[in-house]
Amino acid sequence: MSTEVERIDGEIQDILRALRNGFQKLDKITDSNRQLGELEKLTVKMKKCKLLIREFDSAIEDEEIRNLPEVNWQLVEKKQLMIRELNSYVTMRKT
Repeated sequence: MSTEVERIDGEIQDILRALRNGFQKLDKITDSNRQLGELEKLTVKMKKCKLLIREFDSAIEDEEIRNLPEVNWQLVEKKQLMIRELNSYVTMRKT
């Protein structure tokens, strides 16, 4: 993996961790206004994460020729896991 792909991956992992923690805290907030404010912050993080996943996808496509097929497969699998996790938060936000 290039340093660019590693950097993007690190940013995505940080955001996903923040979303995980944020949704856990959201359940504990009883004030609906505070809950709505926190949900808006989480929504902004989800949008940023979506953009970073697209950036990650472009970066791994740019490197595809230089990587071994196994590495490419692992990177695509990693991207799919990120997308699934992000989609689970999108679903939580809707409920």
